[in-house]
Amino acid sequence: MCYKFGLTMVTMLLLAAISGIAYGAPSDVVVEKAPEDQAQVVPKSDGDFTVSEDCHQPKETGRCFALFYRYAYNVDTQSCEEFVYGGCAGNKNNFESKEQCEQACLGRSVESTNTTTEQADEATTEADTKA
Repeated sequence: MCYKFGLTMVTMLLLAAISGIAYGAPSDVVVEKAPEDQAQVVPKSDGDFTVSEDCHQPKETGRCFALFYRYAYNVDTQSCEEFVYGGCAGNKNNFESKEQCEQACLGRSVESTNTTTEQADEATTEADTKA
C-alpha cells in the first residue's frame, strides 16, 4: 500500500510540475527578456576612432537556451566573430550583424553593395535613350 501511495504521489507531483510550467504558473524556471539596447551601435567619430569598452568584453552566451546567432568583437584577432547567444543576460559585446559589430568596434561604415547594379542600370538607360 505504501509503495502504491508513493508512486501515485510522485506521478501527481510530476504532472503538477509539468502543467505548471506549461500554463505559466510560478516555478524555478526563470525567463528574462533580453535588453532592447543589446545591439547598440556606436557611431564613428571624426577624429581617431577609439574602440568602445563594450567591445573589450568577452563573448558571453548568457544563461538562457535560445539559439540567436550574433557577433562579438574579439580583441585578440581584432575582428568580429559569430557566436551563439542564449537570449538573456550576456553583455554589450553582442551585435545582431557583423556590420553593426564592425561599425561599433572597428569604426567601419556599412557600404552599399548595389554600386555595380546601379552602374549597369545607368548604362542600360543611356543605351535605351540613344536608340
